[in-house]
Amino acid sequence: MPRMPSSASTKIALALCVAGVALHVYTVAFKAQGGASAFLFGLLLLSCAPYAVAAILARRRGKALLGLGAAAACLAADLCMHHAVFFAPKSSTAALGLLFMPIWNLLAVGPAGALLFWLGHRFVGTRRDTS
Repeated sequence: MPRMPSSASTKIALALCVAGVALHVYTVAFKAQGGASAFLFGLLLLSCAPYAVAAILARRRGKALLGLGAAAACLAADLCMHHAVFFAPKSSTAALGLLFMPIWNLLAVGPAGALLFWLGHRFVGTRRDTS
């Protein structure tokens, strides 16, 4: 059985993934109206999907930084959406953001975060090694 990477980037990425999943479990368990339903369960699974992708990336050898970037970006976006919906709603339709944010995280936010972390590491890491 291959040895799993245990770099600091991997550990931080996995911790961010756990925090993201915990945020969504909290939202479904304590903030949702009407009790448990198949819709809420599906929304929970969809909301956790970006963190599953980030965790898979973080556990792959040489891809921990991509997982870290994706997890950090998704968690930041989810926290902003959580704040916008539950603490400072600007309109009556603010809660629709909870439906669309998982898709944005999967298709745009996570990949953008992974790319930004990779580019930052590549260029900042290169400069640090040459000085």
